[in-house]
Amino acid sequence: MRRHRSRPANRLKRHLNASHLFITGAVVLPAYLMQPGLVVRVAQVLLFAALAHLAGKRIMWPYFVLMVASITFFNLLTPIGRVVLSLGPLQITTGALRSGLMKGFTIVGLVFVSLFSVRPDLRLPGKLGGLVARVFFYFERIIEGRKRIEARRLIDSIDDVLLELYTPGQQQSQAVFERVQTTTVGYALMVTLISVNWLLLFV
Repeated sequence: MRRHRSRPANRLKRHLNASHLFITGAVVLPAYLMQPGLVVRVAQVLLFAALAHLAGKRIMWPYFVLMVASITFFNLLTPIGRVVLSLGPLQITTGALRSGLMKGFTIVGLVFVSLFSVRPDLRLPGKLGGLVARVFFYFERIIEGRKRIEARRLIDSIDDVLLELYTPGQQQSQAVFERVQTTTVGYALMVTLISVNWLLLFV
């Protein structure tokens, strides 16, 4: 019987409430997107991956490596700059290679930012905020049930997971979450994370 690895513990939840964590990700995001350096961007992606792990998310590394490789490959089909290698009709150029890697790591980094900065207990103001919170709640539950989705009975197994989330007469979207207070360590992490990413923009 195939064993599945358990998800890591959510260590960030011990020190940061959902709103502060979401604000941290939102403030870091512009600095990340404006970062022109490839090496720095890769370092940021690894940092975000570590934060996602601390947030209790299991990183599927083969999937993300394949994503970066695929985006880079298709970008190589449009040669830009000096040719560094020729593989038959395919010419690998410095400009296309760098551009492809930047695009690939940018997308992967965005995924990692969302993984560590968004939690099901996030509460945003207004009706739209309530709707977004319910979406995150159900998304988290679906992710937890993905191990029961079978390729041979794809539709039926997805239906089984969704039906478990909705029981007539119950309002699961109004689930009560433990209220987390941001600690001194949490505030220090917020300031450090925001400062480091914005400083890297000007390095």
